[in-house]
Amino acid sequence: MNSGFRMDNEVNRRQSLKQVKQAALMALQEYETDWNAIQFIQISEHATFRVATNEGKQYLLRIHPENKPREETISAFEWMVFLKSKGVIIPEVVSNREGTFITDTPVSGGQRHYSTMLNWIEGERLEKGALTEASIHKMGGMMANLHEASFSFSPSTSFTRPSWGLESFKRDWTHLGLHYSNFISDEGFELYSAAATKVAAFLHKLASHKGNYGMIHADLHIGNVVFRDNEPYPIDFGRCGFGYYLYDIAQSIMGLYPSQRTSFIEGYQGNRQMDDDFIPMLECFFIMAIIEAYSFHSEDHLETEGLIEEQPYAQAIMKAYVEGRSFLFQPLEVS
Repeated sequence: MNSGFRMDNEVNRRQSLKQVKQAALMALQEYETDWNAIQFIQISEHATFRVATNEGKQYLLRIHPENKPREETISAFEWMVFLKSKGVIIPEVVSNREGTFITDTPVSGGQRHYSTMLNWIEGERLEKGALTEASIHKMGGMMANLHEASFSFSPSTSFTRPSWGLESFKRDWTHLGLHYSNFISDEGFELYSAAATKVAAFLHKLASHKGNYGMIHADLHIGNVVFRDNEPYPIDFGRCGFGYYLYDIAQSIMGLYPSQRTSFIEGYQGNRQMDDDFIPMLECFFIMAIIEAYSFHSEDHLETEGLIEEQPYAQAIMKAYVEGRSFLFQPLEVS
């Protein structure tokens, strides 16, 4: 879906990169950081930069599009501060020269952004092929600790974050329906449609309560986990919001091999118990997460080739789900 930055073709991508880099340089003037190096990382929900100082400190500078509600960003910080009070090691928010967390950063041409800065969590990102069984087990335990902390979170009256559930899924499904032909055949989309209908019916009946629903990271895939001294730490809370804990797990294990998913669940259950019948529900959220991801990337033509290459496996998962065959923890045959 629209992230607020125009990245749908190479011309717009270059223009967006130019704008966010200009905004980053302007933003740094508003922080008490004697910086000597800045490195662009990526653009997604926001543009991110790694900033190094003469004192050896490092920060994460984020440039947000103006259409990203500031109240949502402040609310994400509220949750992060709460997690830190519970002993969870996460990036700490840095205030600007005026003592606030939000910094206006207009750039040439009237384009407006705002910035935020956090302390850099030092560590190493690992590809799934480099993850050991022990590291994945610890990732599961880390997520369980986040959920246990969130269990006692009481948001302020002004707190506002997205909710990830039936309504958000309907929006993503509608968006995918407009753009699926970029990488999914009509025949393949019929399979997606059957899967989406099944997901929506499940979400419609699912009741939320404090034990299964609360504030979640919502994007804790392996790219948003760093390892230091063999311990995992969560980063990038830009998508955090209200949702089912099983949905949070599905987002995390979507990029893992089936055998690795087993280790993740075992790690989670070592710190937080799951219901005996969790697998069918988790598989539903797994399908939901796949459809969301394809909806988000569906308009980016620079992603099209990779999305096409993924379809045989993705459609094998959809087929298994529609037919009621469990698929999370065993390899599937791909035609």
